[in-house]
Amino acid sequence: MGSPTDSKTDSGRRRDPIAEAAEKGGRILDLGMRAYLWGYPAVITARTRDYATDPLRDDSFPQNTFSHSTELYDHRNRIIVKPNNDTLYSWAWVDLSRGPVTLTVPPVSRYHSFQLMDAYTNTWAYVGSRTTGSDGGTYVMVGPDAEDTGSDGATVLRSPTNHVWLFGRTLVDGPDDLATVGEIIRGYTLSGPEIPAPQRTAPAPSPHTLPEAGLEFFDELSRVLASDPPPEHDQGLLDELAAVGVAAGREPSVEITDPVVRGALGAAVGTAHRWLASYGRALSAPGWSYSTKLGDYGRNYLLRASVALRGLGALTADEAIYPTTRYDKDGERLDGRQTYLLRFGPGELPPVGDDLGFWSLTMYDEDNFLVENPINRYSIGDRTPDIVYGDDGSLEIVVSRERPEPGVNWFPAPAGPFEITMRCYLPTGTLLDGEYVVPALCKL
Repeated sequence: MGSPTDSKTDSGRRRDPIAEAAEKGGRILDLGMRAYLWGYPAVITARTRDYATDPLRDDSFPQNTFSHSTELYDHRNRIIVKPNNDTLYSWAWVDLSRGPVTLTVPPVSRYHSFQLMDAYTNTWAYVGSRTTGSDGGTYVMVGPDAEDTGSDGATVLRSPTNHVWLFGRTLVDGPDDLATVGEIIRGYTLSGPEIPAPQRTAPAPSPHTLPEAGLEFFDELSRVLASDPPPEHDQGLLDELAAVGVAAGREPSVEITDPVVRGALGAAVGTAHRWLASYGRALSAPGWSYSTKLGDYGRNYLLRASVALRGLGALTADEAIYPTTRYDKDGERLDGRQTYLLRFGPGELPPVGDDLGFWSLTMYDEDNFLVENPINRYSIGDRTPDIVYGDDGSLEIVVSRERPEPGVNWFPAPAGPFEITMRCYLPTGTLLDGEYVVPALCKL
């Protein structure tokens, strides 16, 4: 006698509804995980934009306008992960759907860059020291479907998506330089259509709670698909998602009623995020690692998602390279309960441009934020005041929680695990070729 859950097909063969549901759930879970990893960068960027421009927040600012930082970032700044401590930021969330937006940059004789990213975190243009020089200029950003118009001598920059993240960086040589840089960045201007503030009854959700969104992640993804269609080469995944109810203009959390599909897609969000977080840790190895493929990802969706999680808005390699380590020479996790020596021998310092290039080391906690310390030193590098080099050009840096003896180049560490990221702006030579080896940290 058959199970009460068995039924017959038209051919008379019995099938098991539980097995069919499980099989279907597995397929949808697979699709949901792939979709999360593919769409995470776009959704986290949209969330960051909505959070930064939320009129219910005191420090918000409208789209198509600049927000300039006035102080170097420290441990209190927790909007984006892996902030630098070398530059003042100039942020703008640009919406080209209502017409062109014009960026004007005055002459700037120090390192500066404006990175233009599309809705999917791909860098599609730069304005600044490396690409357009120090003389300044006027740049008109237009959307993907905008008609060509006269630019009156300005440079036209056509974006792949209507939403653009304009991320500016201007070099600061320490606190005493802030007033000078503040005057420079006040000369950066944006002009374009006014974007009405959204009508909100509750604050925009934090970017850092996205893994908790569950099925509603796909509502947010659907909104991105509607406002900023992705490249045509991604159509295959979009067709799969549309078949289960995730598409531009849809609201999956409301419209999807199949309990298996709802459950599998909702579970996929947390599962995929936890896997993504563990994936990067599993790849970590003794020594420093870096990629020359950041910032313009093509079809490398896993790299794009990994960078969005750990360093949203990373520059491309021709602008900057980011060697990072979480381990010492022996393969043990870096921890503030230990003391380490980082030694660059003669000729081993990072190769960067002789004119405007520079490098620094930045300390981060396990959540990828800056670390509070008693001397307010969040980075150390070739511009650090009073840094001491050896007579042969070598450089030794002590990394520790406890203050070392006077005269030592000290890089303060937190009480527990940490990681260090090196930023090399305008890299050259072996660094740009991907062959430069950063010395390992050794326990003292």
